[in-house]
Amino acid sequence: MSTPSGWISIILGLIILVVLIFAFYQVNKTLNDFKVELEKLKNSLEETRRNTEEVKKKLEEV
Repeated sequence: MSTPSGWISIILGLIILVVLIFAFYQVNKTLNDFKVELEKLKNSLEETRRNTEEVKKKLEEV
């Protein structure tokens, strides 16, 4: 039969494992959200650049 301290260390090990898995999941989710936001900013910047070029062309025509 196992000693109580053996069971305690097994339980603590499992708790630490669950916490690490949850932390990894949260970091991964946060990085994916950050990636989506960066993609939105990139698209916004590209659209602004296109609009700026259009305005520049119209100003050159005048």
